[in-house]
Amino acid sequence: MYGKGDYIRYGGHGVCRIADVRSMDFGSGEQEYLVIEPIASGGATIYLPSANKTVQTRMRPVLTCEEIDAIIASVKNDQMPWTADRKQRTLQFQQILSRRDTRELLLLASCLHKQKIEKGLPASELEILHKVEGMVEQEFSFALNLGRAEIGQYIRDRL
Repeated sequence: MYGKGDYIRYGGHGVCRIADVRSMDFGSGEQEYLVIEPIASGGATIYLPSANKTVQTRMRPVLTCEEIDAIIASVKNDQMPWTADRKQRTLQFQQILSRRDTRELLLLASCLHKQKIEKGLPASELEILHKVEGMVEQEFSFALNLGRAEIGQYIRDRL
């Protein structure tokens, strides 16, 4: 279980600080809530029922430096194949984005970068690339204590 002051990655909100853990009643009886604050959006506060299984599956600890390096090393000799069918490819990309698995996100970013260089990307896939980069950069920059602009070079240096 997480405690006050811990940093987590929560779904689409990215890295968040647990500001408090407290009992609250929002109309369905008293429950324990995690009060989280996304680091990317100043002033936002999110209340999460700590016993909710769906909430728990969308939360995980922020990666450590060692975990980040291990994930980068694990994708070093791996590639995601380019899917020719655009509808299938879009579905595949959306599934990867929804799972938020860091290794898959790195493989997707690599695949999109390669395609961008070789043949270019339509606007919709450029948007996906930017979204993936943002997801990876936010957590990596927080965990590694580097600026977001430095993350791409950090990854390339290890590949």
